[in-house]
Amino acid sequence: MHNATTTMNKSRGLGHLLRSTIAALCMAAITGTALPQAAVAADYPTKAVTLVVWSGAGGALDTYGRKLAELLEKESGWTVKVDNRAGGSGAVGLSQIVTQPADGYNILVLTGTLTFGIAQGLIPFKVEDLRLLRAMQSEPSSLAVLSSSPYKNVDEFVKYMKDHPNGMKVGGHSSGGFHQYMLYQMMKQGGFESGWIPHDASGKVTLALLGKHIDAAMMTPSTALSQVKSGEIRLLGVSTAERSPFLPDAPTFKEQGFDLEGAIWRGIAVKAGTPDDVVASIQTAIDKVTASAEWKKFQEEQFQDSPNWSEEEFTSRVKKDLTEQAEFLKSAGFVK
Repeated sequence: MHNATTTMNKSRGLGHLLRSTIAALCMAAITGTALPQAAVAADYPTKAVTLVVWSGAGGALDTYGRKLAELLEKESGWTVKVDNRAGGSGAVGLSQIVTQPADGYNILVLTGTLTFGIAQGLIPFKVEDLRLLRAMQSEPSSLAVLSSSPYKNVDEFVKYMKDHPNGMKVGGHSSGGFHQYMLYQMMKQGGFESGWIPHDASGKVTLALLGKHIDAAMMTPSTALSQVKSGEIRLLGVSTAERSPFLPDAPTFKEQGFDLEGAIWRGIAVKAGTPDDVVASIQTAIDKVTASAEWKKFQEEQFQDSPNWSEEEFTSRVKKDLTEQAEFLKSAGFVK
């Protein structure tokens, strides 16, 4: 008798639960309100978040990623780990993201070389494999030499290279990426030939230049920030439309007769399929970072512009970049 009563009570309980669930579904459909499962993401993050930096330690991207991690902890109370995954022009870091759950606990710290890597087949993924959340930094390329170099401007560099094809060792971050693209444009306009020595982390470019393993570099100014500030490294040209307020003494390529303009972005992304409410929580945390006085000071010290593109604008720009860069890479013979 006891067992029968227990079974009956369980059946009534299940029936009540089922009716309540159906009622909740109907009410949600009528009113458009969210179901209770959405409340789970309101608690995000409930554990440590990992920022996967797709380059090695010591470069401009790593510096940005570590400051972002520091301020996410300070401004939002998150626990954040930084995981450097260098290699494969970003493919190693991106692979780490797409092989993990789409839950927002692994955030990719990446640069505009994403599209160059995809277009060349160096990154075996698509833009659609990511949700591009925010571009937080933007910085030009520059032609850099040591202060002891005899070359004081772009014209002198170009004249030497025209008279001595491949006469200097020139390098920078990545193969077939943004900086090599800028060098290629300079070669076309200046009528000279140059090889390219790629490095898998921007910090290594500075070390190669200081160690005289290369004679000149195409790099973001922040890659050698302290050496540029001290005068140990000279910037012959910068790819801004006008002189940068951060680098008032560095001439632009344009003022020296070269139609060379462009910038590289740095930002964050998560795996495609990450829920909207988790993404909203991440965006809110990023808003707190970018509004902080410490972030603004950091941007100025690092010579960084702040595009702060929305997810929609960021994605649209990246897709446009991919189309244009694929055409460049094909015309330049980087891809068939």
